[in-house]
Amino acid sequence: MKYILPILITCSFLFAWDTAFSETRTTGNILSNSTFGTGSTTTSTGWSTDGNDGVHTHGAWNGFPYQTGMDDSGGVLAFEGHEEDNVYQDVDLVGDGHLTQSEINQGFTSTMGADVWFWNNIENTLTLKQTITGADGSVSTQIRDITGTSSTDGNQFKNYTNVHIEGSNTQTDITIRAELFNETAGTAYDDYHRGPDVDNVTLNVTYQD
Repeated sequence: MKYILPILITCSFLFAWDTAFSETRTTGNILSNSTFGTGSTTTSTGWSTDGNDGVHTHGAWNGFPYQTGMDDSGGVLAFEGHEEDNVYQDVDLVGDGHLTQSEINQGFTSTMGADVWFWNNIENTLTLKQTITGADGSVSTQIRDITGTSSTDGNQFKNYTNVHIEGSNTQTDITIRAELFNETAGTAYDDYHRGPDVDNVTLNVTYQD
């Protein structure tokens, strides 16, 4: 019994030491071509789609309704009216050099973000989706649906986020797919750009060092 108290004190000290000297870090955006070009150049390089129509982009011009502080360089994604017109990008946390295995094993938070402009009066539902796939084949998803029209958010771009929390794990690597797709109410505009304009799609991972 006389050894129990010193052991407990030592364990408490070690826990406090580990907590005091751990540090929360953020990778910053780990997606490529988040602004769909730079300056007057518009490109979808780095993005993929499962649809038949490809990834649609169009250039930005003076007068785009960005809020203060938003990045308005490059072009924007121009969504059509059906979910098949999706876009996505895959990132391997360890394989692409963003985190180490020990860092992902402690758990992390991944935050997907996008600037969205519902520019017409037709109701659209844009989906931000994260698909988290472990090296062992396990899959989990985090979805956020955003419904709006031109009367939403003052007819301007607004930033939306979708947050996934990954607990402690034993994976050797984890792949995150950042995906967006849109559904326009009804079917009349399935093959037309009546979905929202989307820009500055980002993925940030917060973890303990």
